[in-house]
Amino acid sequence: MSHWKIGKSSATMTHLLDTNAWLRVIARPDELSVTARDLVSQRGILPFALSAISIWEVTLKARKKKLELLPTVEQWLNSALSRNLVQVIPVDATIARLANELPGDFHEDPADRFITATALHLNLAIITSDKNIRDYSAVRSVW
Repeated sequence: MSHWKIGKSSATMTHLLDTNAWLRVIARPDELSVTARDLVSQRGILPFALSAISIWEVTLKARKKKLELLPTVEQWLNSALSRNLVQVIPVDATIARLANELPGDFHEDPADRFITATALHLNLAIITSDKNIRDYSAVRSVW
């Protein structure tokens, strides 16, 4: 668990949203699993951690026209990040190094490596539909 100061209160973050889960929470909550939907709706569990790499991943997909963010990318991000839903976790030197040193076998997708490294470094469970992450025994996950 990671402790963060938010406003005047202190919150204990226990979960990190992967990029796909974050998109679903914001725009398509009906696509969340029942477990993920129940977790997201729990009182007192917010904010969720969100790796800064998820913002990079979403804007990359928008730039490549694989994802439409309306009305504009900037407005979508401003709205998505202003909901008190997430605390953005920057990629620091420790997370960057850990992304290349994940224990055991893990696939090479750079965004997934940074997200997983962030969760490991901060001892957070990842909310994800990604089977590669869910099958990775070095990190806890929920779906």
